[in-house]
Amino acid sequence: MIESMSEKNGLALIPKGTQTIYSVGISTGGFAEICMADQFPNSAITATTIDERGASFAKEEIQNKGLSSRITVKLEDVSKLLPYEDNHFDFIYARLVLHYLPRSALEGALKELNRVLKFNGRIFVVVRSTECFEAKNSRLDPVTGMSTFTTESGESYSRFFHSAESIENFLKSAGFELLHTESYEELLCIDFQRKIPAKRKDHLIELFASKVHHH
Repeated sequence: MIESMSEKNGLALIPKGTQTIYSVGISTGGFAEICMADQFPNSAITATTIDERGASFAKEEIQNKGLSSRITVKLEDVSKLLPYEDNHFDFIYARLVLHYLPRSALEGALKELNRVLKFNGRIFVVVRSTECFEAKNSRLDPVTGMSTFTTESGESYSRFFHSAESIENFLKSAGFELLHTESYEELLCIDFQRKIPAKRKDHLIELFASKVHHH
């Protein structure tokens, strides 16, 4: 499996003593979530996706590691209301998932993530940036923020490519306080098993933020 810098960074930012982790858009084969369970033996991890195939592949991997009681895999859409009470999770991990959401859905999702995160809880976010090759070769819809591009194999995709400023503003307006923002390149994979690298590196923006109590 090809290593991921953004994944490593996210795992390293989970504070000691974290009990409850919410992972939005489960990672390839549940790899990050399995690492979380190993790293924090007392934690309960909820991992979600809207992809049934991805969910069952991840469930199988998690079962093989004997971690099904610790990692719950759910089909859940982060752009809808979430079935958790306020201030429920210690840490939210959202790597390479929020760039699938158009403007209004992203605003709603971040408000919900803020709601279910405990005060002083932390959120880790990674999105693709406007520096990506596809972003430069796409049609932008200014209303939704989505850019549509066609791959070499002729398939059409839409993503919300962010500048550091745009994703920072979304987080701030949802009630998060930014702790750091970094941009870098990473070679992502195109398959579940994370064995097939993409043709070119992606530009990513990584953000780490905290939920602050507004009186």
